[in-house]
Amino acid sequence: MIKLSQEELDSIIQLRNSIRDNTTESGNLNIQKHFMQIELDILNAKLAEVYQKAEQLEAAEKQKIDEIVSKYGEGKLDFATGIYQVN
Repeated sequence: MIKLSQEELDSIIQLRNSIRDNTTESGNLNIQKHFMQIELDILNAKLAEVYQKAEQLEAAEKQKIDEIVSKYGEGKLDFATGIYQVN
């Protein structure tokens, strides 16, 4: 049986404490990452809804423009006055 010196024992204990602290920090960071990922998933879902709405609005605008062109012919609309100038 060999008894380690206090210096050797202290250095091993210090390393074990550092390993424990590092493991704890890793766990805490993973928990933070998990909750951030949940928030990111929620934001991505909301963003997808906004993009879908933008596509629907653009399609509705195109349909309305096509209706006006079909009814009056090619032209240009002055949004300030509401006057549609046919080409």
